[in-house]
Amino acid sequence: IPFLEGFARRISLKHAYNSSYSEGWKITPDGLKQIQTQKITYGFNPLIGINLTFDEVFGGDMNGSIQYSTTTNYSLGATTRNITEGFSKDISITASYSKSGFEIPLFGLSLKNDLEVSLSYTTAQNSTVIFEMDDFNEEGTPQDGTVRTTIEPRIKYVMSSRVTLTLFYRRTQVEPEGSSRIPPTTTNEMGLEVHISIQ
Repeated sequence: IPFLEGFARRISLKHAYNSSYSEGWKITPDGLKQIQTQKITYGFNPLIGINLTFDEVFGGDMNGSIQYSTTTNYSLGATTRNITEGFSKDISITASYSKSGFEIPLFGLSLKNDLEVSLSYTTAQNSTVIFEMDDFNEEGTPQDGTVRTTIEPRIKYVMSSRVTLTLFYRRTQVEPEGSSRIPPTTTNEMGLEVHISIQ
């Protein structure tokens, strides 16, 4: 592809659809089959997914991906005479950069180590709607719903086969939707992980 020359080394496109049907039933003493529950699930996982491998950047490898997925399910309960609709959609974006032989002077020594830098962003929306068969309404009655957004940059430094340092920051935000009674929350996390292998 001419316009991608000098930009991307490889691009892959992914698209997948899947669906399922399940039911629960029992046999009465008269030998009759009575269906108790029915559930249909279908979705695109992903609807569209793009993976990119870029040309060499500052002597290292850079990759990225974008994915958008949706899932819908309908559940019917024979005793409640209601249909419950569940819907979810997810968007995720990731980017990573890695370089081997990266030099950082430490204690007067210049060691050649590995460096990995990554950034991920995800947002997931979930909602539930109930349809009453005895008093049907096309809009239904919204129930619990949330929108969860997470962003996480991460730096990993491999000093040797036995020592690895990882610094990360994670911000998670949850917003209620529909008739959800949970309060909106924001969580910030930051940490340093040190892995030392002793053999």
